[in-house]
Amino acid sequence: MMKNAGVFFSLSLMLLFVLCCFMLLNIQIEDYSMLQRRTKNDFETYTPVLYVTNKIHSYDEVNGVSVENRDGQKIIKLSDTKSDTYLYRDKSKLMELCVIKDMQPDFSTGQALMACDDFDVKQDENKIICEINGVEFYVELRSGVVS
Repeated sequence: MMKNAGVFFSLSLMLLFVLCCFMLLNIQIEDYSMLQRRTKNDFETYTPVLYVTNKIHSYDEVNGVSVENRDGQKIIKLSDTKSDTYLYRDKSKLMELCVIKDMQPDFSTGQALMACDDFDVKQDENKIICEINGVEFYVELRSGVVS
């Protein structure tokens, strides 16, 4: 009788250990799935924001950054001595179009960069105020001039 009790206790202890391992594994799988969803959401939200911010900073010079309204759509125009670059939204994508300086742009030929659900841009004295994918931010121009 005592021998059966020892075997039963050992098996019960092993079953408890296995059960705890499965519970811990389940918790880790749920946490990992949540982390993946959050990482994907952060990527989709902040990558366009950082891209636009860095692009504006790279063209930050006198008359280098302007906001235009074409066909009811707000567009960021980035200019240097040889080319104009346009950032805009088309068909839920953030688009970029580079053309030779003062050439008429054809916005249907732009390159799709990444998903972009909403895109709004305004200009203030020395700031470009943007809203991309529900995140509002501003880029202060170091040159101090918005054309």
